[in-house]
Amino acid sequence: MAHAGESSIERLLPELLAEIHGRLESFVDRLAFASACGAPSRRLMRPEAPCLLLPGSTPERVLLQSLSESADARAPDPAMRDYVILGSSSAGWVVTGEQADLPAVTTIPSVRRLYSGGWFCLALAPFAEARFDRGRHNTTTAGGGECWKGTFTHTAAHMRLYFYRKVVLSVIPGGGPGRRSYAAMLLLRRRFSAPAFATSEDPAWRVAPSRDGVEDAIFHQDGAFYSVTYSCDVEAWGRDVETGAFVSRAVAPRLAFDERNLCRKYLAAAPDGRLMAVLKYSEEEQVQVPFGGYQQSGTFTRVSFMVQVLDAARGRWEKTTDIGDLALFVGVNGTTCVSAREWAGWVYFTDDDVGEACLRDVRHSQDRYGSIPGEAWGVGVYNLQTGVAERIIAQEDCPRWPPPAWFTPSV
Repeated sequence: MAHAGESSIERLLPELLAEIHGRLESFVDRLAFASACGAPSRRLMRPEAPCLLLPGSTPERVLLQSLSESADARAPDPAMRDYVILGSSSAGWVVTGEQADLPAVTTIPSVRRLYSGGWFCLALAPFAEARFDRGRHNTTTAGGGECWKGTFTHTAAHMRLYFYRKVVLSVIPGGGPGRRSYAAMLLLRRRFSAPAFATSEDPAWRVAPSRDGVEDAIFHQDGAFYSVTYSCDVEAWGRDVETGAFVSRAVAPRLAFDERNLCRKYLAAAPDGRLMAVLKYSEEEQVQVPFGGYQQSGTFTRVSFMVQVLDAARGRWEKTTDIGDLALFVGVNGTTCVSAREWAGWVYFTDDDVGEACLRDVRHSQDRYGSIPGEAWGVGVYNLQTGVAERIIAQEDCPRWPPPAWFTPSV
């Protein structure tokens, strides 16, 4: 018997819903169908795996690339050409066209806009005090020496390349009744690396002390931000009841890692809430490749990934190449872990250095990822069981700028 308010879609048998879902030709069709079903019924549709968002052929177009197909779509207004995505929510809000302003970066006391226009002046000492526990260490000798003195000056365009690293949101800002309250965590590039927090109730960025600079962070389903430092400490962040400031506490032992060739660390949460750490390694080597009828020496970068899962009961990290029916998606704009049997045991990755991606665009030269089998690329997939990386989009289709970004389709 149907309950009051239940839609006709909700009354369909699960196997019939699966049949309908399977007959829809593309993931764009499936999203459109789910959107037309009505809010309560959307929960019945099979969730889509994360997709890539790439620039389209014109400023008005974007390319949506799923794991098995691609679709050309109109970009939301304003057009997203030359936008750099430094964070996205699990709801896929980035492609809806809706916008909400986060606090201005100049709400950080040590960042100010110069009178000359599009320039920003960054005082280094306050970041050092936050990074090294509010001046408890001598910042002229610890973790960088004299480089922590003085100021940095950047243009507005360079701020997104050399100052910001990532933004992590608790929920979508705005988005209708009951969803306007948010918390945001701003991750800065390694030179600054102390995180900053803002909330809808306190719309200003507040720099927070960290153990050794935050490299990556997520918002966990338990309602807290979790982060990993450059020295592989894992912390949880919450607000102090008295001061309202965000403070951290260690939640796990330090990650086990090999420093050699380690280039990036990511955090993720499995659907059941387990914390996962993904360590990315890169190794450059000289190889001979044919070019213009001659053999030319080139530098190529191979990548590999190591996954560790937190065993909370035993209080330790477990290295594993078997993550069950899970797939991981990593990149500078976000890290996602989804249940997907078709792609289980794979790590999908994108270029995670915005500054380097911009330099490649300026040089208009062949990027450092190369084109021979087994090499690493800006966008690829790594099999944890076999240790082999593969391409998921053609090299000529991978833009130098702006970098591709993961987003999770949602209706």
